[in-house]
Amino acid sequence: MGAKTLGIASFYLRAVCQNRNLWGVEDFQEITIRHSKYAASRFAHEAAPALSRFAESSPAPFIDGIRAAREKIVARSDEDRQDFLKKRGFSKAETAKIVETVLAEEGRPPESVFDFVQGITAVARSKPQQDARLTMETRAKVLLERAI
Repeated sequence: MGAKTLGIASFYLRAVCQNRNLWGVEDFQEITIRHSKYAASRFAHEAAPALSRFAESSPAPFIDGIRAAREKIVARSDEDRQDFLKKRGFSKAETAKIVETVLAEEGRPPESVFDFVQGITAVARSKPQQDARLTMETRAKVLLERAI
């Protein structure tokens, strides 16, 4: 039997918002528990303190990061959008798909770093291969980290 690894923040973010990315995670704690007759009690003993810390922690750093990315306007025209993504290594086809996705989901073209990150991660979710998704999500991560 294999081991199950649970990252408390990972579990929470994936369960609540379905975002596959964990950027800027602080105090990440990983718990590995082998399937055995004592697995449930061991999980309760080891996970309870981590869950309590997570529940009592402040969301301020996360919220501040999102606010900074939303406030950082990087494109006001179609040409600005194309240039912004091209300078970050996105192809013309990827750029068009990212902009189209933001238009469809947000009802307006991307302007802020946050808008572009949302578009990139949405396009990444549509990729059938894990490696392709991860590559695109990593590019979005770099974009967000530079904005913060």
